[in-house]
Amino acid sequence: MYQNRTWCIKTELDVFNELFHSSLWVFVCSVFFAVSELFVTPENPVVGDTITISGTASPDESVNVVVSFEKIVSPSDGIYLYRIDGIEIPSSSNTLSVTARDVVDLNVRLKLSLWWGKNAVATGGIATVSHSNLEPGIYSAQMDGTPAAGTSHVTLDITAVQYIDADASGNFVYSYATNSIPIGDFQLNAGGLAKTITLSPKPDESSSGGGSSGGGASLGTFENILISETQREYVTKDSNVSYYFHLDGNVVRYINFTGLTNSGTIASKVEILDHTSTLVDSTPPDIVYKNLNIGVGNLGWANPENIASPTINFFVEKSWVTENNIDEYTIRLNRYNDVQWNRLDTEKMGDDEDNLYFDAQTPEFSSFAITGKAKRSGIVQPTSTNDLESGLMPQTIESHETKPTQSTSKTTGFEISTGVLGLIIVIFIMRKKY
Repeated sequence: MYQNRTWCIKTELDVFNELFHSSLWVFVCSVFFAVSELFVTPENPVVGDTITISGTASPDESVNVVVSFEKIVSPSDGIYLYRIDGIEIPSSSNTLSVTARDVVDLNVRLKLSLWWGKNAVATGGIATVSHSNLEPGIYSAQMDGTPAAGTSHVTLDITAVQYIDADASGNFVYSYATNSIPIGDFQLNAGGLAKTITLSPKPDESSSGGGSSGGGASLGTFENILISETQREYVTKDSNVSYYFHLDGNVVRYINFTGLTNSGTIASKVEILDHTSTLVDSTPPDIVYKNLNIGVGNLGWANPENIASPTINFFVEKSWVTENNIDEYTIRLNRYNDVQWNRLDTEKMGDDEDNLYFDAQTPEFSSFAITGKAKRSGIVQPTSTNDLESGLMPQTIESHETKPTQSTSKTTGFEISTGVLGLIIVIFIMRKKY
């Protein structure tokens, strides 16, 4: 059902009539919105609160609820990136729209169980991507792309639209989780009535000993550290925390997790190493791309009691993959724990001209290694370049090329004669003996 109702009246302009002795009739229209009352509780939400949106509309009206906010992102290494986790999509008509300003292009990727996405090329520095009628569930979203030349920051306008039905009396109620909204102002519009709501961080009801730690002493031996970079973020209960790293040579692009406690400012440190970490007792498996140490908070703070769903995003240079004949599907982030290396769940997120990009899920932070395996050779080879270009199937080279002796189903006359003669000689000898 259409959201707004419009009424129009036809009126005569007296001034026009007096001057030109003719009548000019115009339609003067006014728009009435479907919603006449709108309430939001709590009025001053903090991170992690679920706000209740209620009001009055026309009986059985379909009311559109729009939540929108702005996010400023600083590009790094020629890419801008912003990620949101914990987006709750209910089972009704919906749209998620992202507009990026001062960009060359925009990619919007969503994940329910698997990643998929859409992209758009900017016009006049502005690009918009929308996803509609999403399946209900808890989503992650990643927005990234190439910033416009000379741009120091990119503005993302993120809008979620949901439709809810008023009852026979015109009353409606809707709940919205704030987990996916950053601290600050966001806009709420229900059926034409708008409110600006400020989402505040939770007060420090308790501290988990994280403090502003993690950015001080080195995690490993100083002589083995090529690059060290520290970032700090404010961690509150149920907040989505992202650390973005920018130094040249740091292959970690960002670290994400959900805060489970009110811990204040927490530092995250990444160390890119020259050799295997001095904190481990064995070398990583396979061919090593990078060795690294990662720490978040004080030693032992980043555990399942304080954080959930920690994710490390990193890149691997395509030149390394080519030079070492690496099968990109074998690239993994490995974590050292319990005196052994453990392969983490690693997923390729995309690529560009120079790099491959990956997400890895880790239970905690410690020493890591990015590795890959060389491609298996000598199994399948094309007979020529033209065969591949023409679509012909490549030939399979067997590991053993010795051919078996050919056999024939025909028996020659000489073979028959020789067999009969041999039988006669045997019979003759047997008779002479007996």
